Amino acid sequence: MPARIDDLLVLNQNISKTELGKYLRDREMVLPADFGGLGDGVADDRAAIQAAFDRAAADGKFVLIPPGTWNVSAGVVLGGGARGLIMRGIIQYTGTAPATVLALGDGGTVRNGEKLYMHLQVRRKTQSDWSSEADIGILARNLDASVLDVRLVEGFAIGLRTLGDGRGFEDTTLFLGRFLNNKIGLDVHCATATAWNTSVRYYGGHFAVATGINPALDRYGVRFSRGSADAYNNHNRHVFDAPNFELRQLDPNVAIPFLNETNGSAIIGRALRMEACSPIVARHTGAAQDCEYEVAWANTYQVGIDYTATATRCGNAVYNRHRAPMSRLPRLVAAVPNVRAAAFRHSATEIGVEGLAAVATSTTSATTLAGLSFNGLDGIIATSRGLLLDAQKGFAFVVDTSVAKEFALAHWLVGGADGGRLFVRCFDAAMTVRENIAGDVLASLTTMQWNSPSKAWTGGAVMADASLNRRMTVRLGPSVAYAQIGIVGFDGQIELEALRLFGLPEDVPASLCGTPALPVGQREFAAEMSWDLPNLAPGATQLQDISVPGCRQGDLAQAALASSTRFIELDAAVWSNNTVRVMARNISAATFDLAAATLSVGVTKRRIG
Repeated sequence: MPARIDDLLVLNQNISKTELGKYLRDREMVLPADFGGLGDGVADDRAAIQAAFDRAAADGKFVLIPPGTWNVSAGVVLGGGARGLIMRGIIQYTGTAPATVLALGDGGTVRNGEKLYMHLQVRRKTQSDWSSEADIGILARNLDASVLDVRLVEGFAIGLRTLGDGRGFEDTTLFLGRFLNNKIGLDVHCATATAWNTSVRYYGGHFAVATGINPALDRYGVRFSRGSADAYNNHNRHVFDAPNFELRQLDPNVAIPFLNETNGSAIIGRALRMEACSPIVARHTGAAQDCEYEVAWANTYQVGIDYTATATRCGNAVYNRHRAPMSRLPRLVAAVPNVRAAAFRHSATEIGVEGLAAVATSTTSATTLAGLSFNGLDGIIATSRGLLLDAQKGFAFVVDTSVAKEFALAHWLVGGADGGRLFVRCFDAAMTVRENIAGDVLASLTTMQWNSPSKAWTGGAVMADASLNRRMTVRLGPSVAYAQIGIVGFDGQIELEALRLFGLPEDVPASLCGTPALPVGQREFAAEMSWDLPNLAPGATQLQDISVPGCRQGDLAQAALASSTRFIELDAAVWSNNTVRVMARNISAATFDLAAATLSVGVTKRRIG
């Protein structure tokens, strides 16, 4: 062992020679050379390294791996009794069978706290074919309040696995260097139900795969995973600063920076770089939510999240800083800031709202978008501030979702009360309802439940502040061309005051309410026809009925005739549902025989007093 501190490498900018000297006092460093290790790249130093590891664990000391290539034919384990490991050389695995080459810390329920592992470098002499996940470069177990610095891990199925075993991996800082030619660069993993893997900070990291390395196989930078089906599944608060992903996407493989197989939350990646990757920053297969991925640079214009058929939550975000950052702000798609002010009487008993389709969760035989959207419904009462909706009644925006797929619904009940459930119906390109098709609807913070009688999806829980699910994100499947997205009083009456729908800025979907394709959420209706009046003697009248779908008795009606005469007086009234009767009267002293002209009729629903 060197006698002078100057003979040792200054570890990094945060560790001075004085601090390094503290490690050396009283032979705090154990070296493989003490047990016959050579580090010449030829000899098998596995036994010497393991002996050094065992001594350090028994005596509570550090291990120093000096410069050189230290070959090992099998894995080595540094027990939790050691204070840490400092490497200037590289450990090279010369075997071919899948193995964990360097294991750090004890497993089981042991807490490995306040450890320091610096400049770790481990590589495989023969590139792994990625066929076995038992092929791991570095395994770090149950670390707590520790520092782990990985400079290089190369050629494995899994480069680095952080493991919560019988207890947790938490509150630890990782400095990441090169993760080269691994199928999964970093695997954040839990083995048991009593384990956890939470609250970890990561700095840097270059996750890369060279051209020609297992080109047909998928590869990922970071994976969040678990062992058995009952293992801990809520990996949360992992924060990555400025990682770089260069994963070499070559058909037919996918190359994705983050793969999340868990139900965790608050996975945050900042200032990511994506080079030679798929146009997907993350693939989610479980119920992960509240995850954010900020892409500073990518080799594609649009970057998204891939939700697989097994995903049960959305509610995650991609911030693309690479192309026009300001355009990435959420965009208002449609809004009714005061439903009371926008309400109208559709009929003597029914109330509707401009810009919204009235919906219900009652049994229905209808199968079309028009048949499942109403201009008004019974069971809705106007109050001084909002609309009181009976259970099973609600209002929804209707939007074109052929391209736009992700929306956020915000609602306000009078007084800020809790209540109501998210309501979504899906339709195909022919505007036919899609019934109970997996993958059509995901939501944040609730599992969508299929309501067969109403052919609709409703949220599995009441929207409430205490449940953190008042603000709801909705993601629709690729085959959903149109959708109703809104709120219903599923569990009882709710008093609705405002409703807004937001979308991503990439697309500006059309809102269909009030269009010829969907004349609902509409106060004003109009119709035209050609009318050839007969000869009208002075004082004579002529009646004409014109179809105005949506009109009801009590609506305000007016008519106009595109004619040059001023002596034909027109009166209009809603005669029956969907029909307006117009009466023309000759108010002059002469007989008129007018040419055919366009008769226009307008109908306006009454505001609520």
